[in-house]
Amino acid sequence: MNERSFYISQFFRSLAEAMISPFLSVYFLFLGATKFLIGLASTLPNLAHLFFQLFWSSFSETTYKKKFFIIFGGIAWGLMWIPIALVKDPFLLIILLVIQSAISAASTPAWTTLLIRITSGYKIAYVQGNLNVIGKFASLIGNLIAGLILNTFGFIPFIFYIIAFFGLMSRIPFFPMREPLMPCSDRSLKSILKRTLELSNIKKEKNLVKIIIAITFLNFSVSLSSPFLSVYVITNLGGNLINITMLSIIEAIIMIIFSRPWGSVINKIGKKFVMLACILPISFIPSVYALAPSIEWIYLYQILGVMSWTGFNLAVFTYLASILPKDKTDSSIAFYNLFVGLGSAIGPVIGGIFSEFIGFRSLFFLSTILRFLSIFLIERLEEKEEQKPKLVGFPFELFDLSYRIENFVNTYSLVMIETLRQSTSLFKKPKFSLHKASKL
Repeated sequence: MNERSFYISQFFRSLAEAMISPFLSVYFLFLGATKFLIGLASTLPNLAHLFFQLFWSSFSETTYKKKFFIIFGGIAWGLMWIPIALVKDPFLLIILLVIQSAISAASTPAWTTLLIRITSGYKIAYVQGNLNVIGKFASLIGNLIAGLILNTFGFIPFIFYIIAFFGLMSRIPFFPMREPLMPCSDRSLKSILKRTLELSNIKKEKNLVKIIIAITFLNFSVSLSSPFLSVYVITNLGGNLINITMLSIIEAIIMIIFSRPWGSVINKIGKKFVMLACILPISFIPSVYALAPSIEWIYLYQILGVMSWTGFNLAVFTYLASILPKDKTDSSIAFYNLFVGLGSAIGPVIGGIFSEFIGFRSLFFLSTILRFLSIFLIERLEEKEEQKPKLVGFPFELFDLSYRIENFVNTYSLVMIETLRQSTSLFKKPKFSLHKASKL
């Protein structure tokens, strides 16, 4: 079963990423970086990763061998942590992270294309849900390992060597994998590059344009504050690396619990309604940080926040998989990642500048308001058999408040019921789960 290659790879890659991702902003802080540099450290590698996806997708669309790009990008990502381990200057560290992002971008469009191609449409939410569970289970282990090492020894080179090792291990499962025959272009590389960079091809896909606009705006709204949340815990709430580790552990546990239930709920009520229900708790996350008198309040809301992000991201992925054009999947994925990633890349720089003038709390409130506004962009998405629920007799109709509240209550009730139903069989064999999913 080809999905197993993705499952094993996801485990090792998530294990590696979890040992550094939650602590990278703090590492820059320890190296003496300013708030602006911390934002820049998030932006520049992201921009490199996004733009180079367009370059690599042009190559991958000319061949059936998607796994080559997956292997190449993953190995490059792992090896780059070796020189990163020896860097103590924040400027040089940013440069190495940019190089790492540019080369490792080779794997991103190919990974998504190959996963969609080997997975049946009705099964995609289930498989992606499993990947989320496996990834977060690995993240839980990685957070614990990194938290113990960092709390005892600090940012020593040894932890980066472990990350490099697990990064390399994540690509071994793809070597023996047999790829299915997939559409590929017989044009010259020059013409492929030209076609890939033409926005007119994307404009024809109206549903793709709508999801790009919605998620780009949301990502910008989120990234205004997200790189600074862990910094705020340390500088304003008196937290430490253990507190950040605990937040990451809570994230991993909640995502493990709710990934598969969300997949069933998405198949039952639709992707768009799940997105609209989940965006409400997501919007409040930065305000909770700003208003929390202690770290314990953040721990509590982390449960609802991660639960909501789990459902939202899974709904977005399944929606995207259902609308991608089959003849140019790689370049469409690259364009999607480019635009929505630009929102994530630009946000931290602007957030860093704003925080210097208005402070973290005002920045967090601004992020909350912008997240709420993304609801109206998500409303524009088109989905088959869409029905707008009504709550008879509910007195408030401003901004269709009645149906939004009903959708929220209905969606979260369903996911809790589904979670209880699946609680005794979290890691069931695929044949049983697929039988149930096909009936939804």
